[in-house]
Amino acid sequence: MARCVLSRSIAASLCILSLMMAGCVIRSGTWSQAQYERTTSRQAPHGTNTAIDVESRFGSITITGTEANEFAVTATIMGRAPTEEEAQELAEKTQVRLESVANTLRVRADTPTTDNNRSVGVSYTITAPRQMNVKCESDYGRLHVAGIEGTVTGKSSNGSVELEDVQGPVNLHTSYGSITCRNVTGQMTELKSSNGSITLADLKGSAKVETSYGSITCENFSDGDYYLKSGNGRISLAHGSVGKCDASSSYGTIVCNDLKGTTVKLTSGNGSLELTDVDAGFLGLATSYGAIRASQITTANIAARSGNGSINIACSASCPADLKAEIKSNYGSIDFTAPPQFAGQVHLSTQYGSVRTALPVTMSGEIDKKNITGTIGQGAGAVHLETSNGSVELK
Repeated sequence: MARCVLSRSIAASLCILSLMMAGCVIRSGTWSQAQYERTTSRQAPHGTNTAIDVESRFGSITITGTEANEFAVTATIMGRAPTEEEAQELAEKTQVRLESVANTLRVRADTPTTDNNRSVGVSYTITAPRQMNVKCESDYGRLHVAGIEGTVTGKSSNGSVELEDVQGPVNLHTSYGSITCRNVTGQMTELKSSNGSITLADLKGSAKVETSYGSITCENFSDGDYYLKSGNGRISLAHGSVGKCDASSSYGTIVCNDLKGTTVKLTSGNGSLELTDVDAGFLGLATSYGAIRASQITTANIAARSGNGSINIACSASCPADLKAEIKSNYGSIDFTAPPQFAGQVHLSTQYGSVRTALPVTMSGEIDKKNITGTIGQGAGAVHLETSNGSVELK
C-alpha cells in the first residue's frame, strides 16, 4: 500500500492556502494600534518665574511669547494600545504637572507604565510672557519657539527645530531633523544637527552652525563671527556683513554672494567654491577636489589653492595697488585678473602648460616659456600664480 507523507512546511502552506480561500486574512508582524486623544489646558501666573522648562518624551513642543502675564499650557495626550479601551485608559491616566522650582516653571507629564505595543505621547502648545528664558526638550518631536526675549536652549533626538523672532542667546540641537532660524538677535546662536539641513535668515550676532549630513543656508546676517561646518552638504552664504567668516564642507559646494568681513575662509574637501562680490581684508579659499570661481573680489590679501581643479579669480577695481595674492593648483589652469592699479612683484609658473600675461611685466632673469618673473610698475604688491599641470594667465 502506497503512503504519502507531507513535510511540515508543505502542510503549513496548504493550511494557509485553505484559510485564504475561506476568506480569512493573516497579518504578519504586530497588529495595528488603536488611538485615543484628549486635550487638557492649564494656566499658571507669571509670578517670580523668569524661565520655563518643558520636556516631552513623545510629542512636539511649541512655545510662543506674548504680552500676557501668565502661562497657558495646552497638552494634547495621545494613547496607543491594541484596543481603544486601553488607549483611552492610558490617555486618561496621564496627568500634566506645572510647578515652580527656583524661579522656573517646569512642565512635565506623569504617564502610566506601558509595555509592548502600548505608548503615551504628550504634545504641548504654550504661550508664555515674552521676556522669558526657555528650555525645551523632546526625545521624539518637533520644537518651535517664537516671540521670546531671553535665552533659548532646546534639544530633539528626532524632530525638526524652528526658531523665529527671538532676542537672546540660542543653543539648539537635533539628532535627526532640520533646523530653521529666522529673525534672531543675540550674542551667540549655536545650531547643530547630526542629520539635517540648517537654514538661517535675518540673523544678528555671532553664530556657530554645524550639520553632519545636510546643507547650510545663511542669508541676511551681520554683527559677529560666523563658523559654519557641514560634513556632507552644500553651504550658501548671501548678503552678510561680519567680522570673521569660516565656512567648511567635507563634501559639498560653497557658494558666497555679497559678503563683507575682516577675514573670510572657505574650505571644501570635495566641491567647488563659487564667489561673487566678496569684500574681505583676508580671503582664504581651498578645495581638495573642485574648481574655484570668484568675481568682483575686493581684498588686500588672497590665498587660493585647489588640489584638483581650475582657478578663475577676478579682482574688483577697489582692490589696493599693493595686493598680495598667492594662487596655486596641483592639477588645473589658473586665470587671475588683477586690479587695474596693481604694482609689485609677479611670478607665474607651470610644469606642464603655458604662461601668459596681458599686463606689462618687466622681466628679470632668463626667459622661460613656463615661467615669468618680474615686476609691474613700482609697488609693494605681489602676485604668485603656480600650477603643476595647466595654463597660467595674468590679466
